Amino acid sequence: MKLNKLLNNLEEYSAVLSLLIASLLVFLQVVLRYVFNISLVWSEEVSRYIIIWFVLIGSSIAVREKAHATVDAVVTYLPYILKRVCSVLASFIGMTFSVILIWSGSVTVSNVIEFGNVTPAVGIPMSIPYLALPVGGLLMFIRFLQLLIQDVINMRKNDSNKKPPIIEGGIKE
Repeated sequence: MKLNKLLNNLEEYSAVLSLLIASLLVFLQVVLRYVFNISLVWSEEVSRYIIIWFVLIGSSIAVREKAHATVDAVVTYLPYILKRVCSVLASFIGMTFSVILIWSGSVTVSNVIEFGNVTPAVGIPMSIPYLALPVGGLLMFIRFLQLLIQDVINMRKNDSNKKPPIIEGGIKE
């Protein structure tokens, strides 16, 4: 539980900080460009990379909170056991997607490191922006695994109690 709380805090603080910094950079760039006719060469590039990190960390938070868009028109009318099967299947599909993201992101990062690419304006290694792919994939994999474990635990509890489950909501602390 402490590790989960630490991961929650790490994700949330990283997401808030990255969104705050990106917003401030974009605001500063707009003010400088249109009011003072000065442009910061690096601000657009840095804000773009920060937003990429924000999106991938935010995707992990969305998995945790079950906030991704879903189409449940059919699942709503299924019997309890089939709802659970669909939930487990969705977790497996999400885990598969996460593994693909981790693998392809890792290959991309290693290729970028091998060729020594750097960002045009700031000159930081391109591996830093691309590292968001495997890191975000790993965070999402952990969250999908937590959902899968929670589904299995709920299925066992509800099989013994014979009560209908509460399907909505995020990962319990």
